[in-house]
Amino acid sequence: MDKKTTIYDIAREAGVSTATVTRVMNGDPRVRASTREKVQRVIDAHAYTPSASARSLERGHSRTIGIIMPAVLNPYFTRVYSIVYDEAAQGGYLCCLFQIQENSPIPQSTVQEIIARRLDGVIFAGNIWSSERSGLPEALESLRRYMPVVAICPPATELDCICVHSDLVGCSRLPVRHLHTLGHRRIAFIGGSMRTSDASRRGQYFLKELRELGLTDDPAYHVDCGFDAESGERAVLRMLSGLDRRRWPTAMFAFNDLVALGAMKQLKQMGLHLPEDMAIIGCDNQFFCPYTDPPLTSVDLHPEEMARSAVRELLFAVENSGSAASSFSMMREATLIVRESCGARLGYRRFGEP
Repeated sequence: MDKKTTIYDIAREAGVSTATVTRVMNGDPRVRASTREKVQRVIDAHAYTPSASARSLERGHSRTIGIIMPAVLNPYFTRVYSIVYDEAAQGGYLCCLFQIQENSPIPQSTVQEIIARRLDGVIFAGNIWSSERSGLPEALESLRRYMPVVAICPPATELDCICVHSDLVGCSRLPVRHLHTLGHRRIAFIGGSMRTSDASRRGQYFLKELRELGLTDDPAYHVDCGFDAESGERAVLRMLSGLDRRRWPTAMFAFNDLVALGAMKQLKQMGLHLPEDMAIIGCDNQFFCPYTDPPLTSVDLHPEEMARSAVRELLFAVENSGSAASSFSMMREATLIVRESCGARLGYRRFGEP
C-alpha cells in the first residue's frame, strides 16, 4: 500500500472487523488463536502501528488540553503559554492554543471546536477571564458538560470552576508601602482599565492602600489608559501636562512593565532623571526589567508557578474522571523585586506635600 496503512486497511485485508484488530493488538484472550495469527500476519506485513491519538480516543482521552488566552504578543502571556505547553508535555499531553481578541466575546465556534476535538480539559488565562466578557458564562457552562475547566484569574463567585490567581492585594500593597518608606507621599497609578472589574482591581487596591497610609488620593494621579508601552507614554503626558509642576507625583506605580517602559521613555523625553526626579515601579517582572535604564523595580506575580499549578490541577481532574466539578481558588503571593528605578539606593528622602 502506498498510503499510510490504517486500521480499516488491516481489517479489510484480514477479513475481520476493526474491533477484532483492536482486540488482537490489545492482547484480548477472547480472540481465537487462528484469527489472532491471521490478523497478526497482516499487521506484521505492513509494520502497522495505530496512531497515538486514535488509541487515546478509543480509551476516552485525546491526550490534549486547550488554553484560551489573549494574543501572545504580550511577554506575560508568552511565559504562561510556554509553561502550560511544557507542563502538559511532561504529563504526556499536547496543548492546543485558542486566541481571543481583546474586548471580543467568546466565539461559540471556538467552544464547539474544543468539544468536537474531544479535548480532555481547558484552561482560561489572562483578561479572557472577565465576568463582563460576552459569552463567557455560556462558554463555561457548555465546556463543563464535557471536560474540567481551570482558570488563571481572580476568583469569580458567579463563575463555577477552579481559579489559580495572583495576590492582587499584595500586588498593590508592596509597591505603595515600599515607596512610602522611601519618603514618597504623592504616588500615581498609571495604566489598566476601569471598564472591567477584573482589570480594575489592581487600581482599586492601590487606592485602598493609599487611604490606609493616609496618603494623597488625588483623582489626577490615577490615569486609566491601557496595557501597552504606548499607554504608558500617553498616561505620563496626560497626567503631567494637566498638573502644576508643584503638584506632580514623585513616584508612579504602573499596571504592568510594558506601561512602565513607555512611561520611563516619556519621562526622559520631558527631561526628568530617574529615579531622582521620579521613581517608578512596574508589575509582572518581565525579562527586560534588569536591562532598562535604570533597571526596573517590579512586582513578580509568578505566572510560571500559576501556569504549572493550573495544568497540574487540570490533569489531576482529567485523570480522576473530571473531579474538577467542585470549584475552589488557590493564590500565589506576590514578590517585590527591587532594582534602581524605585530609588532605593538613594535612601529615604523628604518630599514636599502638595
